[in-house]
Amino acid sequence: MKAVAAIAAIVLLLVAPILLRPARDNDLQAQRLVIITPHGEPTRYEFGRAFTRWAARELGTQVDFDWRTPGGTGDITRFIESSFKGRFAQSDPHSADPAAFDATVDPDDFAQPEYKRAARRAFLASDVGIGIDLWWGGGEFPHRKFAERGYSVDAGLVRDEPAWFTDSVIPQELSGETIFDKKGRYYATCLTTFGICWSVDRLALLQPAHAPTGWSDLGEPRFFDQITMVDPTRSGAIVSALERLIQERMTIASAPGDTAETRAQGWATGFALIKRIAANARALTEGASQAVREVARGDTAAAMCIDFHARTEAEYSARQSQGIERLRFVMPVGGTSVSGDPIALLRGAPNRTLATAFIRFVLSQEGQRLYDYRVGEPGGPERYALRRLPVRRDVYTPLDRSRMSDPEGDPFLVAASFNYRRDWTGRLYDLIGPLTKAVILDPRDELVSAWRAIIDAGGAERVPEAWREFAWMPFPYGEAQATLTQLQKDPVSALSLTRGWTVDARAHYRAAERLAREGR
Repeated sequence: MKAVAAIAAIVLLLVAPILLRPARDNDLQAQRLVIITPHGEPTRYEFGRAFTRWAARELGTQVDFDWRTPGGTGDITRFIESSFKGRFAQSDPHSADPAAFDATVDPDDFAQPEYKRAARRAFLASDVGIGIDLWWGGGEFPHRKFAERGYSVDAGLVRDEPAWFTDSVIPQELSGETIFDKKGRYYATCLTTFGICWSVDRLALLQPAHAPTGWSDLGEPRFFDQITMVDPTRSGAIVSALERLIQERMTIASAPGDTAETRAQGWATGFALIKRIAANARALTEGASQAVREVARGDTAAAMCIDFHARTEAEYSARQSQGIERLRFVMPVGGTSVSGDPIALLRGAPNRTLATAFIRFVLSQEGQRLYDYRVGEPGGPERYALRRLPVRRDVYTPLDRSRMSDPEGDPFLVAASFNYRRDWTGRLYDLIGPLTKAVILDPRDELVSAWRAIIDAGGAERVPEAWREFAWMPFPYGEAQATLTQLQKDPVSALSLTRGWTVDARAHYRAAERLAREGR
């Protein structure tokens, strides 16, 4: 017995420090949080690190992040949609009619067929999920669309934190854009503008060498073979940038008066400008951030981009070049709105409580300061400067600005220079990408040859017949909504239709090249 007691005493002596020491983060029970996002490693690292500490302190839990990064916004939306449709079909085969996900079907509208209302009612009443808690990033339009379809649900913050969702903290709208959903289904976490990044070294070699200041500059002949273009079917950010370019042209055309004719004119001139920019491209990429890196390396002179991609790459490239500035960014005045970058709670989230806590943290002052504080500042990021503009007005105090990477940034002032008109192009967001790809990117060889011939002939004014062929579009603005409806109704016929556009576009570009060579 004495031997046993002695052994027990030794064991107790060894384990006592472990039993009595204070709990550490890794002693807490871990909870898994699954987030699908297009955001890169810097955002994932900084918010993951900060929320893990916050959750240990405030919730007494450890967080095990499961980041899902299948690609850009287009890839993510396709994954979410197909996953919800597949899971709901498995859970309720009798109700898995396409009407279940149709936002135009009102379960309480007795004028609509009962089978459609029943399918829609069943989905909205369900808790079917896809094994993912949150969708973070990707632009307001796809978030709004998925909220209307029922994939995203109310996280409760508009109800629980009413003091946050006011004009003095987080406004509901900016420059005509929705910043948070009134029903609480998505919330902008930071603010984004679109613009042009350009290479200091590469631009110096062009004639003339002045910096671009607006979208139209990218379509100038001096930028021939000097642009990086992003495929808008792979990047939601670039679709948003193209939409703002089109709206700028529509605003200019409608200056004398807003009519159906001026809107149609602006739509046409907008796509003609997109054609010139694409024809000036040396390279095509699938990601908005990749385009910025190509410009920073000096592979090309300029690209359309998101503000924070340009700021972070400019900082990185200067650091790699011993302080030499390689990249600059400009916002087209009157050519970009201020958009929100939302986060949403998905239907059937496996860990709704932790997911809601993450949204609350990101929108809190503590979370917001991570976006633009310099590395090492109190309350700032630890490793990466994110260079994004917070959505909360109350974190732009003089003290906050003294700690920011971009203290001069004022998204609320920028918002006053552009008014986004959702009634002009908002419903056509899903058309811009496929139309650009079919009419501009797929027949790009012919497009480039035609544009080169027009440049060689002295420009569009010298060869008006060639320009008319170059600017051809398969349908006018007035038919855009009906065309989009047709594309969305039947994927098989949609493929046939877009292929037809490509065939016709090639013929028009060949004609444009021939006419330009003839001086017509």
